[in-house]
Amino acid sequence: MPGLIDAHNHWHLRGRAWGARQGNLWLAYGITSTRSPGDPVYQMQETREALVSGALRGPRYFATGEAIDGSRVYYNFMRPTVSLRQLGREIDRVEGLAYDLVKTYVRLPIEYQRRAIALVHRLGLQLSSHYLYPAEHLGMDGMEHTGATNRLGYSHTVSRLGRAYADVVTLFTRAGLSVTPTLFNSTMAHVDDPSLLTDRRTTTLYPSWEYNALITEVNTARGPAGVTTRELLRGNVDMVLRIHRGGGLVISGTDTPLDNMAVSLHANLRSMVAGGFTPYEALTTATHSAAKWLNLEDRLGVVKPGAQADLSFVTGDPLADIRAAAAVDQVMIAGNLHTVDDLLAPYASTARTQPAVHTPNAPQPLTRAEAHAHDTTYWWHEPEWLHRACCEG
Repeated sequence: MPGLIDAHNHWHLRGRAWGARQGNLWLAYGITSTRSPGDPVYQMQETREALVSGALRGPRYFATGEAIDGSRVYYNFMRPTVSLRQLGREIDRVEGLAYDLVKTYVRLPIEYQRRAIALVHRLGLQLSSHYLYPAEHLGMDGMEHTGATNRLGYSHTVSRLGRAYADVVTLFTRAGLSVTPTLFNSTMAHVDDPSLLTDRRTTTLYPSWEYNALITEVNTARGPAGVTTRELLRGNVDMVLRIHRGGGLVISGTDTPLDNMAVSLHANLRSMVAGGFTPYEALTTATHSAAKWLNLEDRLGVVKPGAQADLSFVTGDPLADIRAAAAVDQVMIAGNLHTVDDLLAPYASTARTQPAVHTPNAPQPLTRAEAHAHDTTYWWHEPEWLHRACCEG
């Protein structure tokens, strides 16, 4: 089958602490291309060059640098702009550093947004952000997430329970604006089938702290919080299914490392199938459709003469059972073949022979009050400061 494309991730946020194992993990799960709508540009350049030269092993890396924002920024590596002249200099930087795409963020004034779209299109690139209206009227090419941070109070696409209505679906399908779902609530797929949690690719290549966070997240979803999580997921999948069936462009992405590296793309696909997509339709969002957004539909996400030899060799038929898409035995990128054993070998000594998958009756983490009662010496922060936000990437 074609190698998968994760159309929304950030190599150099928390993921930079993964080191070289990040690229191996993506490949081990059949992901041969990634699209980053935001990374520190010089780190992005270094990683992109390392991948091309072979100094670093991993999937193709299509990326932008720092997102272009208005006068204030959320992430410290974003670019604040306070004038149209400065915006022009930022677009000069886009050209000079050979961005593959551009992302604008949530405080950029509408007039600046209009100018950015025109300048970016003049360079032959595409541009994405976080909102639907008036982006679709301005000529924007895509929206990240089903409904994420934006500073336009009139431009919310989903309700608090993840439901979208006909006006939203109509705007997506008629404007041709893509949507990248980033189904954070797809954690429920691991509740329903925990096999990827104990898979040797996960237990070997995940750093211990990331693995513990993944298990904690799934254990939380097994409890009462999972009722709301499952309903949110149902609403989000229903939204993108209606956009897809209406002729809109849905491209699968995860927002890793804000979501769980590599396994979250398969959780997204499984959740889409559980919500009504056929396996073929779901796989299209992570292959041909994502390649189409990159203007590479004849070279990536497809198996045919003349295309890039980016292939995933799996056991089973993913068109009959979407779980087979994760049953990767070998992966090929640009004609270079890797076995899963090869990808795991440098890290085999770190494998966990007994992954800490908790049962629903396992002791739960201490609440803040309980922690104070036990020891106040090391509890210096507010718990919410450590919350792994779902949709700020």
